[in-house]
Amino acid sequence: MPDYFKQSVLELHGYSSPPQRDYKVKLNQNESPFDVPQYLKDELAEAIKSLEWNRYPLNESPILMEKLAQRHNVCPEQIVLGNGSNQLFQTLLTATIAAGDVVISTPPTFSLYDLYTTIYDAKAVNILQAPGTPYPVEQVTDAIAKHQPKLVLVCSPNNPTGGETDLAIVEQLCRASQGIIFFDEAYGEFSEHSAIPLLKKYDNLLISRTFSKAFSLAGLRFGYFVGQESVTRQLRKVNIPYNINLFTELVAQRLLENEAEMLAQVAYLKQERDRVAAAMCRIDGIITFPSAANFILFKGPNDLDLFHILKEYGILVRDVSSYPLLAGHQRVSMGFKEENDFFLETLEQIMHKYVGAT
Repeated sequence: MPDYFKQSVLELHGYSSPPQRDYKVKLNQNESPFDVPQYLKDELAEAIKSLEWNRYPLNESPILMEKLAQRHNVCPEQIVLGNGSNQLFQTLLTATIAAGDVVISTPPTFSLYDLYTTIYDAKAVNILQAPGTPYPVEQVTDAIAKHQPKLVLVCSPNNPTGGETDLAIVEQLCRASQGIIFFDEAYGEFSEHSAIPLLKKYDNLLISRTFSKAFSLAGLRFGYFVGQESVTRQLRKVNIPYNINLFTELVAQRLLENEAEMLAQVAYLKQERDRVAAAMCRIDGIITFPSAANFILFKGPNDLDLFHILKEYGILVRDVSSYPLLAGHQRVSMGFKEENDFFLETLEQIMHKYVGAT
């Protein structure tokens, strides 16, 4: 192949989403099972007709930034909007990372961290954190002192394990590092804690949020950063112009006006998560891990291919066996009660057959 591409790119496998065909229950991508309500869709369909589609949108949406700022009790200038939080993460690396700069993370965690760290020719320093164990703060702060990273990446609640990082630890990291502490709250609405209030104390803390989970908007792609203005001002310089289209802007504004309904759905999913986790714990041979998100990490016997067996029953879960420390593990997203019940009944049936055969 001609020398068009960086070696780091040529060696990548890239990100791929699992096939979505022939399923009865889809519990593999941490989406909300709730679609945007039909009455809202109808209102939005009418509203979009009045907009000028031939004109570029505003480079930044003042109304949307103001609504988000009010939601989090910050200034609008502290908000950076993106076409999904993944696009904003790429913006962050563009603004901060030169070849050879160090990025610290604690796998197993969100797979795109490692992908983009590689693309930007950064040096990844990975400190493993087994599921169900506390954040390895002493090891991370030692690594910070040794490597002086540009970025420390923390996902809380963590995908795919579901564990949370205590806010006191976030403060330790902020004090220890001269670089940015990137705190990913993609599942923040499912947690009882947010690091956003800590922005009043730390200018090297940057928080990421998304509408893909709690706000049922995975199909439209909308996310945002919250940080101190000294940080967000620099990020805007390299953010993609016009990255929020007219329709996404309109829908996001309307969902914020309907936040109470969205959060009621979150409460339902949290209740389902706790119910399903308790039921899974009663199934012989299944190990689960505590979760503060909208999914549960679990593991069956080493010689049982649960991912493909569940798929044969029409149930899609996420196989996370390729992640560090997660051989044989699966991740199941929370759906509606009847979907979760079908998953539980099927899993119990599979394990009953397995236990009876051993």
